[in-house]
This record gives sequence, C-alpha cells and structure tokens, in this order.
Amino acid sequence: MVDKKQDLKGMDLFIDIIEKTYLGTNFQYSGETFRLTPTLVKPADFHKKPAEVQTAYDALLKTLDPAFKTLATSEVYRANTGWITKAVNGYKGHKIRKITVGEEVYLLPNISKQATVGIDTSGCRDNLNTVMVVCSIPDFEGAYLWLEKHLALPKDVKQNEFHWNKLGQSYRKRLLDNFELVLSVCCDCLLVVKTNVFLNRKGKMLSVFANLVEGCFSGFENVPSQAAFRAELKQRFFRAVNRVEVHCDDDFLPLRPDQVVRLLVKTLAKQWGYFENYTPLLANLYSHESKPIQIADIIAGMVKTRIESKENLLLRPLPFDARKLANYSNHLPKAYVWLSEKEEV
Repeated sequence: MVDKKQDLKGMDLFIDIIEKTYLGTNFQYSGETFRLTPTLVKPADFHKKPAEVQTAYDALLKTLDPAFKTLATSEVYRANTGWITKAVNGYKGHKIRKITVGEEVYLLPNISKQATVGIDTSGCRDNLNTVMVVCSIPDFEGAYLWLEKHLALPKDVKQNEFHWNKLGQSYRKRLLDNFELVLSVCCDCLLVVKTNVFLNRKGKMLSVFANLVEGCFSGFENVPSQAAFRAELKQRFFRAVNRVEVHCDDDFLPLRPDQVVRLLVKTLAKQWGYFENYTPLLANLYSHESKPIQIADIIAGMVKTRIESKENLLLRPLPFDARKLANYSNHLPKAYVWLSEKEEV
C-alpha cells in the first residue's frame, strides 16, 4: 500500500524534475544546486542509476533519495492512477506530454496547455511545386522552446524569428537527423500536400484551396482499405482546427489568411454528407509575432527537403482524389499524413 502523502510528495518532485530539466534551469535538491542544461526526460530516469555521471542531470538522478526511486518504480507506470497518467491529465495546474519516438519514451512539460494550428508553405527547388503543411501543435510554447534551447536554432536577425530558408546547413542537418523527434515534440497530427496549383493554377483560388483540402480525404468511400480511415482522419483534423486558434500568414494570395482558415475549417466540417457546426478562429498575427507559424515553417522546410531527397519520410501517403483538381491542374498533388502514436486512427 502506497502512503498517499508520500505519493503526492513524490509526484511533486517528479513533475518538478520534468519541467526544470526541459527548461534547463537551476534545480535545488537536498541542499545542492544542479545547473541543468535543456534535456528530455525519460520515465526510466526516475528509478535507474546513471551508468556514469556526465551532466548535472546525471548528478541529480544519482542524488535522488532511494525511497523516491523505490516509489517511482511502481508509480511512474501505474495504469490509470500512475504519475504519468495523472500529470498528462493535469495535476495542481501542471501538465505533461508523453511522446514516443521509435522505442524511446519522453516526458515533456505541457507549457501552453492548449492546442494551436500552424499553416505554412515551403517552395520546392523546381520553382513549380509548393509543400503546404497543416500542423496541429499541442504545445506551441514548449515546442518553440525546444527548437530554441534544445536544438539551439538561430533566428533571423532582422525579424527575430525561426525561418527554414535562413538556417545554415548544419542546423538543417540537425533538424533532419532528428526528423521524427522534431515532429513528435512539435505536432500531434500533420497534413502535408505537395502541389503546383499555387503557382500554376487555373480557376478561382477559393475553389482551388477547398478542393485541395477535400481531395486528401474524399474519393475512397468504396475502397475497403481506405473508406473508414479517410473518414476518421478527416474527423481528426476537423477536431484539430475547429474552435482552435489557427495561425496562417499570407502565403496563399490572393486569399487572405482569414479566408484560408475559414475554407480549411469549413471543408473539414463536411462529414458524411452534411456540415457539422464549425467556428474558424484566426490568430491575426504576422509570422514574427506567431510561434505556431514559425514552428510550421520549420516543419514545412524539413518535410519539403525529405520529399525532394526521396528519403524515408516517416509519413503515410494519402492517394489524392483526382476529380477534385481535374479542372485546375494537370498534375495530381502528393499528400501525406503523420500522426503521433496515440493519435493513430
């Protein structure tokens, strides 16, 4: 039987370590000050002894009270009532996120505690195609801090913002080498479309954009392997954008950002032949003012580069509904989706 007071005290320490280690701040424990550098915490850290002490974080883990480690061995992973589950749901005003990358599990503080959406584009080398991303960001403050402190990405000096095109090759490589981890920290679902309709379109942009989005989800109602998946996927993205602040700049001229957001939400609101109630919410900010736009810019640049290099994208291809753009382009878009492990549909 776990003592409730001991459990609460242990969980307070558990969350404090996750938050301060992620932020890279000083940590006071047992009369010592540990000068932490920004680090991602793993669940096993709380009960395993570091093989060797190389960092201040290793030193902190080695110093932890054996009674706390014994408690953590059972309480970190306990189903339904364990520390991770409680903290993911919210505990004393604090929340964490749990992400899985390959076989590794990481625990991050959920700083924003509310989701946002970033929409951005990145031009391809052929000067004909553009990669558009719709990025659901569960914690934009935490994701931005990770890019800034953990990956130490530089910002454009003039605008003080992250911009893929302004990054040197070493920083781009750092992002691409950590491709899946970047997606997992920054997103919980991601829609990617590579198309030439923005630069070589025929017809009104309103129709082009709506059909570009709809084509990622329609046309497969009679395909057994796709029908249920597409419907559930569309519902998932509708939940991501409806009544959620969507950040978008003027990449889609002549469409204004508010028109882009309304078209996106309205198109996704059409479920099984009728429209669900929907509310578009535009965050009326320029890119240098918007952290979600800057995060989406980095994601778009990474994905565009992977597509052009024909490397393993780690994204699921979405065959596009050819009927949707037949009147607007001679080349079918290529669409992809990425979902975090817990978001698989």
